[in-house]
Amino acid sequence: MRPLSSKLWIGLTTIVFMIMACALPGSVTPTATTVVLPPTEIPVTPTPIAATATVLPPTPFFPVVASPQIDSFYMLDASNGWAISDTSVLRTIDGGTTWYNVTPSGVSSLGVRASSFYLDASTAWVALMGTDPTNGTLYRTTDGGATWTSVTVPFGGGWIKFVDPSNGWDLVGLSAGMSHQAVAVFTTSDGGNTWSQVFIDDPTVTGSSDTLPLVGDKNGITALDTNHAWVTGAQPSSDFVYIYMSQDGGHTWAHQNVAIPSAYAGGMTSANLPIFFGSTTGVLPVILIANSNGVVFYISQDAGQTWTASQPVPQGGFTSVASPADFFVWDGGTTLNASHDSGSTWSTVTPNINVQNNLASFQFVDSNTGWALTEDASRHHSLFKTSNGGATWTALIP
Repeated sequence: MRPLSSKLWIGLTTIVFMIMACALPGSVTPTATTVVLPPTEIPVTPTPIAATATVLPPTPFFPVVASPQIDSFYMLDASNGWAISDTSVLRTIDGGTTWYNVTPSGVSSLGVRASSFYLDASTAWVALMGTDPTNGTLYRTTDGGATWTSVTVPFGGGWIKFVDPSNGWDLVGLSAGMSHQAVAVFTTSDGGNTWSQVFIDDPTVTGSSDTLPLVGDKNGITALDTNHAWVTGAQPSSDFVYIYMSQDGGHTWAHQNVAIPSAYAGGMTSANLPIFFGSTTGVLPVILIANSNGVVFYISQDAGQTWTASQPVPQGGFTSVASPADFFVWDGGTTLNASHDSGSTWSTVTPNINVQNNLASFQFVDSNTGWALTEDASRHHSLFKTSNGGATWTALIP
């Protein structure tokens, strides 16, 4: 075999080093370059590396959990979401098809012991109850679960809400019985590292307040900023919507007067937490319990100061608010109610599945894309997804 000329050897060596540089971690993709060799040799032009839109798994690469038994989930958009199982904190970046284990090191038991809040695809908090409601551990990640920090907190789980990476709230139940529930409210301004108790309604504790009454089963807390927050729930009173608002950072609370639709006068209610879009628009779903059950969505355009009822839906069930315009009501049966004009009018969708006795929760992120979580009598969980507004559901986790 004829030895390579020195000029050809230099040219080929240059190409090899360029290809190796492309493969090195952190290297910069080169633009197309023509290497000019001596006239006696064949010119060679490297093929430029094409840009792709492929979504890669979270970095560093997390282990995939096949068919996890999800207890709760929350989708941020059509692709990104978080979930909790009995043993794991999970993430998805492909709409729930694949789930990655991002559990904090040393944590092996979650499920009903855990409460969580997900600000975005990178930032999340998970609280685990300790020996009682007055102590627990709070885990925080800012890199999608790659690393977690943990702190001991003066509450056990509860309902967590953060309005930004620094400022958060927690409502923790202290005791409950006969439609009465004592609670405490905590706030943080440093991402959850330290917390201050700003309210308690337990009459056995010195300094207790009744502006957020002991009566009523609380459904949680949400907040618009560091001053304005809401607690909702239910109590056995006719024509009464359980919604209390604080405008001073949780120190005091006041009931908001929300009118019951006339068709449900004399009935009772259970108010879900309001959902806010931006700084002014809010949606408050309320379950109506009367001679026939229903749901009404209240709209606020003044940052939750006042609420106006939309057209009620004559069907009970779970609710989902995907946007200021897109509302859904479903009990898991053969009729899914949907509104795409802020509850002014409603249409019905006939799903291809009937999970009426097993539906645990469902969530839409837009007018078409949604997920449904079911739980059967043996506590087996399944996850379904729709891409056409709820008509067709496909099992992601059978």
